[in-house]
Amino acid sequence: MIKGVIAGNFDVLHPGYVDMFKEMKQHCDILVVLLHTDPSIERPEKLKPILSVAERIAMIKDLGLADDVIRYTYEESLLELLTIGNFDIRFLGDDYKGKPFTGDYLKTKIHYLNRDHGWSTTKFKTLVANSLKEVDERPWGKYEVLLDTDYCKVKRIYVKPGQKLSYQYHEHRKEFWTVVKGTLSIVLDDLKTFRKAGQSIRIPLGAKHRAWNETDEEVIFIEVQTGTYFGEDDIIRIEDDYGRED
Repeated sequence: MIKGVIAGNFDVLHPGYVDMFKEMKQHCDILVVLLHTDPSIERPEKLKPILSVAERIAMIKDLGLADDVIRYTYEESLLELLTIGNFDIRFLGDDYKGKPFTGDYLKTKIHYLNRDHGWSTTKFKTLVANSLKEVDERPWGKYEVLLDTDYCKVKRIYVKPGQKLSYQYHEHRKEFWTVVKGTLSIVLDDLKTFRKAGQSIRIPLGAKHRAWNETDEEVIFIEVQTGTYFGEDDIIRIEDDYGRED
């Protein structure tokens, strides 16, 4: 009987995990999962798991491909489990090839798992987070709503090279723009100015204004709206390159 082992935090099972477990069971008769309870305890740069240990254990067992799940918290504990486990084969992602890892000096055979499926926990969490954002595509680029409350609204605005927003004003809100990437051209009450990454500008209530990307690279700025109403129908257009009306 070939006894295999894999270690990881297995937070939020995704299609890549399913493929991985199937591949492992093709190479061993008994599969043991060493479940890392929280990698951020020893490595703060790591993501803290979303799901509890109990929830992750339940999901792994529900796959029907793992024969045992053992939890650990510290790398020292992982090394001890690998040493006393009498494992015949250890599974690692192929991104570990040529890199040091806990227990790399043990004589356990290593099988590197195929990662061609392109999935990762970080990718999965990012996709979920993005799906929850309000994103609106516009002729000049797009914007994402980062915060929407009764007292303010915050957008991340992306302006394509050579494109510009309509020349407009608002009756119910003022705005504060901060450029975070590139150089933004701004027309404010018929006067043209510029802001680079890290620089800001205030757009007073009722002031005519336009954002314009005159460069050949994408420009991104953060827009903070304050006032009494933040609906898109509070955009009174004076000029628009795309023929849009109020």
